[in-house]
Amino acid sequence: MQGQTLTIHINDQPVVAASGETVLSVLSAVGLRQLSRNDNQQIAGSYCGMGVCHCCLVKIDGRHKRRACQTVVSPGMKVETAHNRLNTEGLR
Repeated sequence: MQGQTLTIHINDQPVVAASGETVLSVLSAVGLRQLSRNDNQQIAGSYCGMGVCHCCLVKIDGRHKRRACQTVVSPGMKVETAHNRLNTEGLR
């Protein structure tokens, strides 16, 4: 239900978010601008904010490469920034 608040965890820190907002809007609200580490280990931030550029990829609830700008927050959601699947799974 929109208008209510909920708690998500960003990099293991609890953050209050409004129901219905995107992960990217919450990340921006708490001042996180460097969001992801791409496959070349470069840190990127959001660019378009509407799902076209894929620059806002983060790890959400254990799933890598989720678009923060297209993902609506849910209670208890765990968001991790600056993670990369290749490093985490030992593929590189």
